[in-house]
Amino acid sequence: MDAPKPPAWLPDELGALEFGSPDFKACNAALVAEDEAVCAPVVRGMPTWLGVTGTTVCNLKCIQCNLTTDPDWPKWFMAEEVYQKVVDELYPFVRTVQFSAAGEPLMTPGMEHKLADLKRTHTRLEIVTNGTLMMRRSRFREQLIDVLELVTFSIDGATRSTYNSIRVGADFDEVLDNVRAFAAYRAAMPAQRRPRMHFNYVLMERTLEEAPRFVELVHELGGDEIVFNHLVLFDASMRSEQLGRNPARANEWLARTRATADALGLCVQLPPPFATGATSAPEPRRSAPTGRPSVKCWFLWNRAYITPHGEVVPCCLAGIPHLGSMMQPGGFRAVWNDDEYQRYRRHVFTDAPYGPCRSCYFIHPSPELSGAGHDFSGAR
Repeated sequence: MDAPKPPAWLPDELGALEFGSPDFKACNAALVAEDEAVCAPVVRGMPTWLGVTGTTVCNLKCIQCNLTTDPDWPKWFMAEEVYQKVVDELYPFVRTVQFSAAGEPLMTPGMEHKLADLKRTHTRLEIVTNGTLMMRRSRFREQLIDVLELVTFSIDGATRSTYNSIRVGADFDEVLDNVRAFAAYRAAMPAQRRPRMHFNYVLMERTLEEAPRFVELVHELGGDEIVFNHLVLFDASMRSEQLGRNPARANEWLARTRATADALGLCVQLPPPFATGATSAPEPRRSAPTGRPSVKCWFLWNRAYITPHGEVVPCCLAGIPHLGSMMQPGGFRAVWNDDEYQRYRRHVFTDAPYGPCRSCYFIHPSPELSGAGHDFSGAR
């Protein structure tokens, strides 16, 4: 395979380096960081992190997931033409690629050659997986672990009965066996090559009181971090699982979870406490929060997602629109610095953020937004 040629637009700092080399990628990251620091609307470099949606297919039917609740959810695989354009245009710049956050990444077709592309281009891999396929014997298992930088296991609940009621098609004990096998495998690796092991956990009525026990479980497994997220409502049938109905109870269990993590020295990310003056969940907020965001957006300069058809999506916020297609003339670069992207970058750190940034539940982790939950069900 012929190596991709450097594009003509490269700034002098990048043009002086071997295209796609580790030094080239480091310089690209430095340029991006400089532009982010001054909120530059035009970015001289390219993303340092890329989400590549190789598939939207999953082997589970999790009750809270839009892949399950929407019978018309498309089951796509990324076309080879799109994939090759991603490799040629973006892999020389990015340091890390995430496979298929919208599906189960280990169901991505052609994993052997895709992992070989990562290795060849000095690119590391992240995956967010349900864990059912992680340590099964396959032709690419050792390839996967060789390029893996971070694996995040999505597990909801700390008991078999709770977990199995949510992640339909999986078994809690089997998934934990897979996680333990991976934990043992990575523990035997040299420290400098050892991938990080994180966990995602959805907070809802049936998982809330098991959250402290889950912290203990992850500590036993040797995990590095847990991210706890509120339920994103894609279907009205899940409304009873939202936590805002009893904010005092939710706050108590959030505090217990935090205390357990602190006692064990485990890093966790928890949403802020609920506002406690109301007896029922407030309506999801659609207007701009007051004041500038309290958490800096890490997407608009550093990250991007590519859909199976080549659309460019700026972040992982549920409901975010795509901003163009890298299959159009000019490729990714034309979308990356077009007028719409520039509008997002100009406004995201102001009192009047643009578009969906107004109610982003990542950069505005306020009690109000936390208490509202996030409703994309189309019903009130």
